[in-house]
Amino acid sequence: MLYRIILTCGFITQYLDINYMDSINQLLLVAGTHGNELSGIYLNKLIKDRLYSADRSTFSTTSVIANPKAVEQNVRYIETDLNRLFSSVNEDLSSDSAEHAVAQWFVDQHVGSEQQLIVDLHNTTSNMGATLILLSNDSFYQKMGSYVKQRMPDANILFEDRKPWDEQPYLCTAGKYGVMIEVGAQAHGSLRFETLTLMKQMLTAVLDYVEKQNLKQIKELKDYSAFFYVEEVNVPLDKDGMRIATVHPKICGRDFEVVKQGEPLLATFFGYDVSWEREQDIYPHFINESAYAKANVAMALAEKRLVSVS
Repeated sequence: MLYRIILTCGFITQYLDINYMDSINQLLLVAGTHGNELSGIYLNKLIKDRLYSADRSTFSTTSVIANPKAVEQNVRYIETDLNRLFSSVNEDLSSDSAEHAVAQWFVDQHVGSEQQLIVDLHNTTSNMGATLILLSNDSFYQKMGSYVKQRMPDANILFEDRKPWDEQPYLCTAGKYGVMIEVGAQAHGSLRFETLTLMKQMLTAVLDYVEKQNLKQIKELKDYSAFFYVEEVNVPLDKDGMRIATVHPKICGRDFEVVKQGEPLLATFFGYDVSWEREQDIYPHFINESAYAKANVAMALAEKRLVSVS
């Protein structure tokens, strides 16, 4: 039987056991959730031009551009961030903003199948390499992380499962199953060969995992180290709303590298550092992501844990 998979660039939490999960029969690839993140947009073009095959024997892949107007203008969004509008708890699709209309269109057109996987493609200005973002910590996603890690040893597996699935705001959680692929570093509005290559490699690994899962051909997987989101670090501001610190130069460009107690995170303009004060080691990522500057977010922090899939 031919199945169809849906992938999307760019969370409702459902805990499933891989042993009882039905085959994924649709996959949607969505690029342009953020209109100035070109890796996914050009991977979508490669698929349309038949220069990259996203089909497998058990499914076909549909590829769409999520926010065409933002892509045309080479901006992250027109009025509001599309990738923050999909929480069933906080959604307000009655708003007349451009992105609320796009979100409603996306739900109407592409959400419905119980066995659909959405793969959301993004790139970041942070030096995160190829990062697979998983929004649930159940067996299906744990094993996906192991499979990708075995195929791409330098890849980062990041779990952001701090919220239930239906409280996650991201486009890939509009349906029952979804993941995000994040590649960097790449300036927004630009395209780099290296990051596009990383995205193709990680997407290929995800597609192959789904194929083998459908065919029940998953061989022995290894336990692996993954990162688990903890919190964000905000840049302190003065009374005028101006920043009084920057990301410390010792950690700039060193996403997913360990920071220990007493080591600096921020450098203030007054000659002293803001350091990590807790006992456990921490791993900054999304360091100096330009899209988060408006919210004065300097970085996100994660713990490193062993994921057991045996």
